[in-house]
Amino acid sequence: MPIWAIVLFIPGFLYSISFIANPAKQAALNAGMTLQKSRNIQMGIFAFYIIYLAYASILSLNGVFYVVSVPPKVTIFTSLPLAIILFVIVGNTSLFKKLLQSISLESLIAMHVFRVLGVFFILLYYYHLLPMAFSFSAGFGDITVALLALPVAKMVAKGKPGNRVVAYAWNILGALDIITLLTIAVITSAATINSGELKDMEMTTFPFVWFPAFAPATVLFLHATIFRKLQQTKAK
Repeated sequence: MPIWAIVLFIPGFLYSISFIANPAKQAALNAGMTLQKSRNIQMGIFAFYIIYLAYASILSLNGVFYVVSVPPKVTIFTSLPLAIILFVIVGNTSLFKKLLQSISLESLIAMHVFRVLGVFFILLYYYHLLPMAFSFSAGFGDITVALLALPVAKMVAKGKPGNRVVAYAWNILGALDIITLLTIAVITSAATINSGELKDMEMTTFPFVWFPAFAPATVLFLHATIFRKLQQTKAK
């Protein structure tokens, strides 16, 4: 991968955390929390993900993930623990429930604009670092969901007819994109084991290991949060 792409990727990926942290801060303000507490929540989200990505980076740089296995080691050591933290711990806290009550549905949808980072999957394929099926599914799937996020959010914000049906459809599409990607990743790993070749391992190397460490658990949690918000606003 050329240096210019890596140089763009690192700050772009780190900046994507703001698409989650900033709406959380606004939700806290909407809930009547002080500006200082709202900022603490915002910075807490940044700090959590920075620490988590640093953890994934250290394991990657030490070659822990550079082993073909089913499920992939990057999933066992990063994606799964993050999913447990988000779904089992964070999603059941009183703070999260309070923020969910205060945040707007359109804000939760608009967060997914950060998935334009899926363009890097296409770049990895272009430089022969990932297989076409994986790259195109991940890349074009994420880009499509990201490009649709703002118009869907705008439709919801304006209360246009059918906006809830569109929101449900978009949310299902976004979740299926991640589930499909995970399925392809497992199939690719199994095929690699059967062939006895160590290849297509770019997702285990720094900094691109951030994709599997961050995206599957976080994005699925965000989609689950949108489903919860849709249920909350059902009667409205």
